[in-house]
Amino acid sequence: MKHAEAIAERLAYLGVTPTTKPEPIFVGESLKEMIERDIKDEEGAIKLYKTIIGAAQKEGDITTARLFTKILEDEEEHHDTFISLLEEI
Repeated sequence: MKHAEAIAERLAYLGVTPTTKPEPIFVGESLKEMIERDIKDEEGAIKLYKTIIGAAQKEGDITTARLFTKILEDEEEHHDTFISLLEEI
């Protein structure tokens, strides 16, 4: 939620209205399935945030690049956590 709030604040500052329609929540049949989905979702977020960072840098928007770099660090940590959890199952 902190990431979503920070992104929404940045979008509002840039004059863009953030979406308020989240994706449906996936509920897996097992813990393993839920963790595998979390890993896939984190990988998608990591790819997206790297793209956003590159675009922000290209546009000279250092603040947006910095924001998404911090969020990217968190997402990579989450990804590592889920990978570790999956290995323990």
